[in-house]
Amino acid sequence: LFLCVQCGKCAAVCPMGKLFPDFDHEASPRGVIERALLGLEMEGQAGLWFCLTCELCTDLCPAGVRFRDFQEGLRAHLVQAGETEFASFCRVCGAYLWPCHTTEHMNHALGEDAEEHLTLCPRCRRYDHGRTMRTIAPPKGPP
Repeated sequence: LFLCVQCGKCAAVCPMGKLFPDFDHEASPRGVIERALLGLEMEGQAGLWFCLTCELCTDLCPAGVRFRDFQEGLRAHLVQAGETEFASFCRVCGAYLWPCHTTEHMNHALGEDAEEHLTLCPRCRRYDHGRTMRTIAPPKGPP
């Protein structure tokens, strides 16, 4: 984050402003970086959970700031510290999935059919898919 030159390209390209009506400067990559560099409190900040980790900000950053890596590390730290208010978790194993904002947006955009995909982590989804395929597969045996 110390490489940031405050050019604002990350905030300009960030798609969160178009997706979330309650998005503001503090939730933008630039706002989060400013907060971190100033040593301000990070816990309990809803703005830290808006990021889609799409890497558009990282791709356009002239200084090479890897915001996605920082954001994912920060979220892992916050979840480990017990901050779960803004996070969604796998309904089977309890692993962190993504922010609640993302789940809500995807539920709205995709409808009820998305529920199965939005509540399972990739590992549990593969297991669930394999179990479903075994139940509908024809029995093995001589023809």
